[in-house]
Amino acid sequence: MRPRLYQYAACPFCNKVRTILRYKGVDFETIEVHPLNKKEIAFSTDYRAVPIYVDASGRQVNDSTPIMRHIDAEYPERAVFAASAAERAEEDKWLAWSEKYVKGLPTAIYDTLPHALESFDYITKVGKFGWWQKISIKLTGAFVMTLVAKKIAKREGIHDPRIFLSTKAAEWVAALRGRPYQGGDKPNGADLAVYGITRSVEGLSAGAILDENAEFAAWRRRVERLLSPEPVVGLSAGVR
Repeated sequence: MRPRLYQYAACPFCNKVRTILRYKGVDFETIEVHPLNKKEIAFSTDYRAVPIYVDASGRQVNDSTPIMRHIDAEYPERAVFAASAAERAEEDKWLAWSEKYVKGLPTAIYDTLPHALESFDYITKVGKFGWWQKISIKLTGAFVMTLVAKKIAKREGIHDPRIFLSTKAAEWVAALRGRPYQGGDKPNGADLAVYGITRSVEGLSAGAILDENAEFAAWRRRVERLLSPEPVVGLSAGVR
C-alpha cells in the first residue's frame, strides 16, 4: 500500500514530513484530519496529534523528526540525514534551532485576528467538512490561536514577530556560509525540516516577511526545485 500521512495542511511539523517525502519522490497519500474531533486518527489510541505516518508496511510512526528519520531509512536511495559524527552534530544543532524557530512561528501567523483568519482559510480548500463546520472551525480556531500566540510571545520573549522572523532568516543564511544548502551540495535533514516549516507560512504575511531576505528566499527556491509535486489531499483514509 502507499504510505499515508495524517496531517493538518498548515501544520509546520506536517510540512516537514511532506518535504522529505517529496524530496524522496515517494508516492504517498495525505489525509486531512478534522482539527476538532480528529476522527481520522481514531485508530491511534496512544498518540492523538499530527503528524502520524503509516508506512508502506502498515507501521505507524509519530512525531515529525522521528518520522523523517524513519522515511530516510525506509527509502535510502536519496540519503538525507548526515552520516559522519561531525556532520550529525552540526545537523542536530540546526534541527534543535528549527524547534526553537517553530515555537515562535505562531506569534507571527496568529499575531492579529485577521492574520489568524487568513491562516485558517486552508480548511475551506481541504478536508471533507460541511459548510458550517468549515466556518465554525475557522472562526473558533482563529480566535483561540490569537490568544495562544499572545501567550507564546510572552513565554518566548518575542516582542515583535516581524523582527523574530527576520532574525531567524538571517541566522539561517549566516549558517549556510555561502553553501547552497546546510548539507553542502545537497540538502540534509535540517534543510528539509526548515524548508518544511517555512512552507507552512507560504502565501501568508509571515511567509512574506521571511522572503524579504533575498538569500533566504533563494535557498527556499533551490530546495523547492528538488522536490516532486505535492500530492492531492485525501478526504479520508483510502481517498485521494
